Amino acid sequence: MGMSTASGMSDDELVAKAKAKGLTDDQIQQLRTRIQGLNGGAKTAKAATADLSEDRTTVPVKKPGMAKQKTEGLPVFGSELFSNENLSFEPNLQIATPKNYAIGTGDQLNIDLFGYSDISYKLKVSPEGEIRIPNLGPLKVAGLNFDDARQKIKSQLAKIYPQITAGQTSVQLSLGQIRSIRVTLIGEVQKPGTYTLPSLATIANALYLAGGPNTIGSYRNIQLMRNGKLMTNFDLYDFLLRGDLTHNLRLEDDDIIKVNVYERRVSITGAVRRNAQYEVKKTDGLKDLVETAGGFTELAYKDLIRIVRIAATEKEIVNVSAAQFPSFGLNQGDSIHIDDIANKFSNKVNIDGAVFHPGAYALFQDASLKNFLEKAVLTENAYLKRGIINRKDATMQPLIIDFSVADIKSGKTNIQLQKNDSVHIYSINELKEEYTVSINGEVINPGSYPFVDSLDLQELILQAHGFKESASKKRIEISRRVREGSDTELPKYAVVDVIELNKNLDAASNLVHHVLQPFDIVAVRKDPSYKEQSSVTIEGQVLYPGVYTILNKQERLSDFVARAGGFRTDAYPKGAVLIRSQNQQENKSREQNRLKLLASSDSTKQQNKDSLINALNLLTATVGINLEEAVNHPGSVFDIYLEQGDSLIVPKELQTIKTTGGVFLPRQIVFTKDKSFMSYISESGGFAPLASRAKSFVTYANGTVSRTHHFLFIKSYPRIEPGAEVYVPLKRKNVSTVAEIASIATILTGFASIFLIMKSL
Repeated sequence: MGMSTASGMSDDELVAKAKAKGLTDDQIQQLRTRIQGLNGGAKTAKAATADLSEDRTTVPVKKPGMAKQKTEGLPVFGSELFSNENLSFEPNLQIATPKNYAIGTGDQLNIDLFGYSDISYKLKVSPEGEIRIPNLGPLKVAGLNFDDARQKIKSQLAKIYPQITAGQTSVQLSLGQIRSIRVTLIGEVQKPGTYTLPSLATIANALYLAGGPNTIGSYRNIQLMRNGKLMTNFDLYDFLLRGDLTHNLRLEDDDIIKVNVYERRVSITGAVRRNAQYEVKKTDGLKDLVETAGGFTELAYKDLIRIVRIAATEKEIVNVSAAQFPSFGLNQGDSIHIDDIANKFSNKVNIDGAVFHPGAYALFQDASLKNFLEKAVLTENAYLKRGIINRKDATMQPLIIDFSVADIKSGKTNIQLQKNDSVHIYSINELKEEYTVSINGEVINPGSYPFVDSLDLQELILQAHGFKESASKKRIEISRRVREGSDTELPKYAVVDVIELNKNLDAASNLVHHVLQPFDIVAVRKDPSYKEQSSVTIEGQVLYPGVYTILNKQERLSDFVARAGGFRTDAYPKGAVLIRSQNQQENKSREQNRLKLLASSDSTKQQNKDSLINALNLLTATVGINLEEAVNHPGSVFDIYLEQGDSLIVPKELQTIKTTGGVFLPRQIVFTKDKSFMSYISESGGFAPLASRAKSFVTYANGTVSRTHHFLFIKSYPRIEPGAEVYVPLKRKNVSTVAEIASIATILTGFASIFLIMKSL
């Protein structure tokens, strides 16, 4: 390895110079070893400290999450500083190192030599307060401020780098990673204790970390103690009101921050810009408090200020005049209120109604009504016979003064207006009913339309966007309001005109000649020969299921089955169901009746049960049909006519029947032709103890019902077909209302299940 040196000489130049100085070979070898050690130490320092400008590590500061303090509903001024989500108050660690910064254990010093020599060091202050510069030895820097430390380090480095003294090499010192310090907060803080902070932290940083003063803590008397001595009194209001952080000193290890109890707090409300509780000093007066609260608002009444003061044994009211305001002092607990000025004007009159320039006017020397009307300018539709002035007398009782607008305008009479008078000029339109005409029936937009002079029938029809396709082209009726007889009689209405129309609206020139009058009602009738398409739906096991249009009123069930291509091979016509749509309002009423029946708990009303079953049939709107007979015998009584909205459902051949009600085991059973009613009852465990055998009935897949017949003691039970439901009701004796409702629910479930099965096919 060569002996490259900080001086920039080569190895040979250095040896030659050493020999010229009289050094022996042994001495030259010792010098070579020492220089190699210096170069190696510098390289190690460089390798460990590649970037002297890296950011200082931030010491995490946890936000306290303190809520804004309130006293008697008012916030304490200053508490919002510690509850604001947008404030962190973390110290800025990336600022230039202050000149008076005291170096301490744990600080990192960055030493940079540049010029004739180019070497960098990152050295950490040891617990003994020293740094160790390679080939120089320990150097004590703890306790020195930054400028003094720079001079001391520079002078020590000059011993091994003579180019520093010669000015050929410069030395730069910077503070790298900073140490942490521990400070203690005591007194009236939210979270007293000892906290770890960066050495650049200030009083405000520590106070924020501890959550700020508590409910009795002072915002204006915060003390910093160092080594038993008072360093400063920090007033947070200086920062909040003036941005002054002069006393916000930087902290050092083992500092103590003490938050004292506040001495005086007062509240101020009303016409000041910032209503709050404020901490005041002994020298602060009412004027100082108002300035702290942001000053008076524009509407503040300053001639009299009310103060509620706590006396020795009770509260008292103190009134402060404008003359006393600058010098009036404050006591602990004072509650100050600033009133608003009265909401009234000293020189205002108001004019509205039928004038071009309504609004407020200032009273002037000639306050005659005529002058004000000339300034406001009457409109063309102003009612000249009468206007009114609303006025209040000396006792603030309302008065109404009426006048003739025409007489005031002509100068025949005049009235002097007073402060706060309100003048109203009527419009002719205000004094009459709004004129309209109406059109209904077969027009696109029926309704009421404003009446205008010379409005004819054709214009009204055009406003209604013309005729519908279904409109009758033969006549239009006009009803007109006609009053006959004395004033005590009600008005009579009569059809006064019937107009014949051509197909083309423009060609109906007679429409133009029919001028309408206010409140006319025009009726456009529907053409009796016009009929919209009606359709039915066929679903299930037919060749072509879908929606079919009714071609004429004579089409029957068999016709639609034929149009649908007939039945599929697996169709079960006997189980076909016809569902007929019902009127929407009827459905709504029936649904309401059904809910009332379900909610009824009167066990004495047997008819509720039957009514509910009937309501079910009405809501489902099923029509009992025999589709097999209808198709086999077209035109017979079974081959009924279909109506708009009908749905015919043809299911697959059904293979089961269902038993419900008063049997031991209600269930679904595979249908077999040779089984009777009683066979299926037996397969369901037989009749239950309270079963009403005589009232048993069967509901077939197509919705028809067959009940049990009996003659003397002989019962004839209904036949059973695929898809049927056998229902055995329970006897009424000893059956609770809950059981009744349960049995009804069973019926509902049975009907619904049949419907859903058919619907899914």
